[in-house]
Amino acid sequence: MATSQINRPRSHVGGPARLVGAALGVGAAAIVMTFGGLAALAATTVNLGTASSFAVLAATTVTNTGSSTISGDVGVDPGSAVTGSPLVEPPYSTFTADSVALGAQTDLTTAYDQAAGEGPPTTEPVDLSNTLLTAGVYQSASDGSFTVNGPLPLTLSGPGVFIFQTGASQSLLIGTSGSVVLANGASPCNVFWQVGSSATLDGNIVGTVMASTSITIGAGVTVNGRVLASTGDVTLISDTINASTCITTASLPTPTATPTPAAGPTVPASGAGGTSSSAGVGVLLTLGGLALLGAGVATGAIRRRRFPSV
Repeated sequence: MATSQINRPRSHVGGPARLVGAALGVGAAAIVMTFGGLAALAATTVNLGTASSFAVLAATTVTNTGSSTISGDVGVDPGSAVTGSPLVEPPYSTFTADSVALGAQTDLTTAYDQAAGEGPPTTEPVDLSNTLLTAGVYQSASDGSFTVNGPLPLTLSGPGVFIFQTGASQSLLIGTSGSVVLANGASPCNVFWQVGSSATLDGNIVGTVMASTSITIGAGVTVNGRVLASTGDVTLISDTINASTCITTASLPTPTATPTPAAGPTVPASGAGGTSSSAGVGVLLTLGGLALLGAGVATGAIRRRRFPSV
């Protein structure tokens, strides 16, 4: 009988001990997941707001020569001219001198300022040809211009956000032999070019080009992303501008002069929504793990008082 009485408390103590171990394991896993999610937020995607549905956005005019194809909305404000009849593929629309285009221009200014303020940047050569970069924020020396003259491309490799910054009055040039390509899961939705003056794109490029002034695209160029000009024009010559990968149906504005009231904060077109969701799940898991840990410790304490070890 004595042996039975001694063994019984030990068998009861084993339950709380296992609970404590499980709680510690769950808590530790939750903390790792949470801090992993927060680490992903360090490279912040640029929130384009209502400009996210636009493949082409200009302030004065959109001028097209030849047969250009645009997958995404087209907008002009405060100007109103879209000349040369580029093909805007459904379900996308054209907005000129209206509240939708004005709202997109306003959000473009905010996005441009956000991109310009990201950092600290890593310094790279002015000519990025034959360069392989992973996610990060990049400037050339003295916050100057960037070029990609080729013949070997600039390769952006891996997941995460890429931001290229040029200073005030500085430019971006993709030469006729130059190009920007993606590798190892890099997404055009997470590539942003903040250009202090104008951009000249004579070679293929990926990402969202946000120019303070104007954007001129050479003949037959493919832009896997967006071309957004804050104060000047956008010029096309038989080009392909494809932003559809980075546009959600929910972000499309109603094709009328009156904008649809926003139901809530604008969700970024790519990357950020998933990152925020992951961080939220991590926080919930952390709280759950800590709760289990507390419950396990409290149960262990109660069991020890009721069944002291012998």
